[in-house]
Amino acid sequence: MTFLTVSGVSKSFASVRAVNDVSLTVDRGEILAIVGENGSGKTTLLRLIAGLEDVDSGEIFLDQEKVTGPAFNLVPGHKEIRILAQDLHLFPKHNVAENIGYDLRGYVQEFQEERTADLINLLRLQGLEEKLPYQLSGGQQQRAALARALADEAPLLLLDEPFSSLDVMLKDEIKTKVIRKAKNSEMTLIFITHDIKEALSLADKIAVMKGGKVVQIDMPQRIYEKPVDEYVAYLFGSVNVFLFRIFLRVFPKMNVPERFREVDGRTKVCLRPEHIILCKAEVSMGEGIVQRSSYLGDHWELEVITYSEVIKIRSRKCYSEEETVFFKVNPSKIHIVI
Repeated sequence: MTFLTVSGVSKSFASVRAVNDVSLTVDRGEILAIVGENGSGKTTLLRLIAGLEDVDSGEIFLDQEKVTGPAFNLVPGHKEIRILAQDLHLFPKHNVAENIGYDLRGYVQEFQEERTADLINLLRLQGLEEKLPYQLSGGQQQRAALARALADEAPLLLLDEPFSSLDVMLKDEIKTKVIRKAKNSEMTLIFITHDIKEALSLADKIAVMKGGKVVQIDMPQRIYEKPVDEYVAYLFGSVNVFLFRIFLRVFPKMNVPERFREVDGRTKVCLRPEHIILCKAEVSMGEGIVQRSSYLGDHWELEVITYSEVIKIRSRKCYSEEETVFFKVNPSKIHIVI
């Protein structure tokens, strides 16, 4: 069921069009990640959704109620929406426990204390309850701000790079806890991130922004494997992008699928390194010489030169430079990009 609707929304600052005719929908309880290069309009879009900025054109509806900006509200914002900005907005004269409990003031004291204690445990803030924000590290401040954002279980939670300052040792644990908390509380969550793995692993849906526009919105697997253009392909990690005529030269022994037989040679196709499979010579579609082998933790990424083209291939083992390798591809993984 659609909970949030953004319809044809635009916003400019002076001559800069920060958000340009954006439309999207988010279902109740859904988690949407927004990704894109710096200056692509992500934060402005989040602030428009929160009612902290006025739209120049278009409309935003939350559960069929129109969201309006500061021009229509004495206090900017929406009562059903909480936003965690990059600057965190912790109250400097309030300690951690007071910051977390700030939006719980309308509840009975016992509930406030219980909820605050639960969130302190959830976000690993034990022992920091009486500290003021300036006495905390950047990661501790971010955890305190996350706890405050979660406190009253607002129907829509907006997070701008919520995990960027977290300690490496805690990051995965906190991310998992926040997402589980949002799911269990039936909150709808939209978060901005520059961490592509974060977007792929946590979100139900991803919106990719460029130049103020949403250029693609889809499920994580489809965006990763079927990017709409080169920008999206490269944004989501290591990728091979070829002109189709070059692709045929790299895989000379491949039977060209029917769907590609009318493709112009100047059309571009993309393949992720893991979709090119190392194999024995007799079943290969191409071969090349290893130019470089990079260790990436759970795999090696090979740079292989073939017919003057360098392609990237994922491997479970290291290969020596100048070693000959043979490879093939699953035709279903070949994808045309703009």
